[in-house]
Amino acid sequence: MRRVKLIALSALLMIALSPVCDQAFAKDTARYDVVVVGAGSGGCAAAIQAARMGMKVLLLERSDWVGGQMTGAAVSTMDDKTLTRTGIYLEFISHVRAYYAHLGLNVNVCYWGNDTIAFEPAVGCYILLEMLLETGRIDIKYRAKPLSVVKTGNKVTSAVFEIAGKQETFQAKVFIDATEYGDFIPLSGARYRSGNSILPTEKPTGIIQDITYPAVVKKYPGGLPDSLRVISAPPRYEEYVRYFRMIITKDGSTWPGSYPFNVPTHNAYRAMPNRASSETVLGGEHYTWINITKTAINWANDYPGNDYPNYHEKSISLPIDFLENMEFRKNAEREAMLKTLCFIYYMQNELGMEDWSVDNSQGFGTWFSNAWQHWGDFIEPYAPVLSHFPPFPYVRESRRLVGVETMTIDDIKRDAVRKRAFVNNSSSVALGEYPTDLHGKTSDDSLEADLGETHDKLPNDWQGDGGLFQIPLGVFIPEQVDGLLAAEKNISVSRVVNGSTRLQPVTMLTGQAAGAIAATAVKKNVQPRMLTVFEVQTALLKSHARLSLYIFADAPEYSPLWPGIESSVLYGYMCPKSDREFGTYDAVSWQEAHEVLSKVFGLSQLPAKKLNSPVFERDFVMWLEEIFGKDFEKYRPATTRLMDGKPLSRGRLAQTVYEMRVIETSQPKQPKKTQKIK
Repeated sequence: MRRVKLIALSALLMIALSPVCDQAFAKDTARYDVVVVGAGSGGCAAAIQAARMGMKVLLLERSDWVGGQMTGAAVSTMDDKTLTRTGIYLEFISHVRAYYAHLGLNVNVCYWGNDTIAFEPAVGCYILLEMLLETGRIDIKYRAKPLSVVKTGNKVTSAVFEIAGKQETFQAKVFIDATEYGDFIPLSGARYRSGNSILPTEKPTGIIQDITYPAVVKKYPGGLPDSLRVISAPPRYEEYVRYFRMIITKDGSTWPGSYPFNVPTHNAYRAMPNRASSETVLGGEHYTWINITKTAINWANDYPGNDYPNYHEKSISLPIDFLENMEFRKNAEREAMLKTLCFIYYMQNELGMEDWSVDNSQGFGTWFSNAWQHWGDFIEPYAPVLSHFPPFPYVRESRRLVGVETMTIDDIKRDAVRKRAFVNNSSSVALGEYPTDLHGKTSDDSLEADLGETHDKLPNDWQGDGGLFQIPLGVFIPEQVDGLLAAEKNISVSRVVNGSTRLQPVTMLTGQAAGAIAATAVKKNVQPRMLTVFEVQTALLKSHARLSLYIFADAPEYSPLWPGIESSVLYGYMCPKSDREFGTYDAVSWQEAHEVLSKVFGLSQLPAKKLNSPVFERDFVMWLEEIFGKDFEKYRPATTRLMDGKPLSRGRLAQTVYEMRVIETSQPKQPKKTQKIK
């Protein structure tokens, strides 16, 4: 079935790539369980997760693309350090791999590495649409601009959007802001961080990270069409070209080397598979970089600054007016487009890439005539090139909710050797792993003093290349407003932490978490803040989303024992055998069984056995019957897989205890025993 779907998808992509993502399947209703505002990487994951949990979902998107930064902003080279390949993100990249494998192409073409993932924006968009459509429970509306919010008391109950020139009102039990800018949160009245200010209570000051307006470019083997040639130096070219030359030159060095780098290195950085080429490209093999025929411009064109040199000492920064002032935002995005246009001119006229220009096969550009037609007469000669630019820029830092919990630097400090955070967080509902990456100034006056963050405290985590950290439930939930959750780059984190949580794998996983929170709250008929962490974690573990800091070779995610093992190390009532091995099949002693039950259920009764002797499954069940008495009947379903005469393994113990906890949380009446783990 999957192969049939991939073949059909391939045919669809080959036949009709423009305009992409104009499929709308909204139903004639205004009431939903969950409304997700923003169809970016996080919004799509949130919608899919909520729909799979039985919710009726509306997905609203301001552009005409799904996928956000990784499709509509053309950042289609995944900032993936390999440890967060789990949950819906793993599903998505598995579909990407399968699609290109069917065409005989690799996806490990970018970032100068052999374990990387890249795709063309149009392919990513269609795969996401397929995943959304498969649920059968998601309506999508495009070109939807949020206008206002209706609240009952302190709860968001409905919202008004402008769609195709008309106003439409949608009701929902939970709204999720997954927009690229955090545009829905201010309408709700919830407090949020903008730069290093908390609005609306403070005077807005400070800066945010640079934006970038990427462009997908490709080599035209038959010669470059005249319409795609940048015929003259665009405005500000002389200002920008000196920075371009510091980063990429025709005779620069090969990675790893020193600035400036050469053209093959530039192309390999953001390389994408090319469906029109059969040449072999391996990201980690520099001799294949000459075969790259499609890449993205996303290196020397940060706006308003430049990556190198003296990156963090530059005087030009993007003020938070970019988030708060729509006219300023529009002008800044135009200037960012112009800078990328200048780089294309630089490519064609100084880097020797005369036959390269914007890729005209992605289906970009349906926005151009409406969004940029009043840019001015000077833009007309460049319109044929600009019309193939993505519909929106890569926005690294959006508004960030002030949640019931806010992640700070201390929450993402990691052991570079073990590649994980120093401290386990049992409230984890998602994982991140990217190093701290702030594009722009990082001086004390740009950071959040109220969170105790200063430049001196910035983690130097690039040497260890990051490592796993956990994202707790509280960062998704507003401190006071109900009926609202945050996703994408809008969760409750500091500016520094945002530098690690804004990347595509993380935003898909936090989006999945937001969807699980929303759906669980609707099912329980409570507000998200009333949920226990374990209830949300149970939904995520059912969806094969890892939540702990461990990846065990003897406990893969498809194992039936994996949820219990994951939960046991998350809550610390069982210790792994080593960093890479849980000891899944090791026999359990009565001493260990008693310790686990004591930690979880607060039991003090010792088994009438030698504590260092092994436990047999039948004896373990009999002991549970004895210590729980009549309360055991509700737990009996968790013991049905235990077989007579077989030694109890650590993995089976972990899964049995986990299933007992699931049963307990699903019971309307609490057990009499005092619990230690909530």
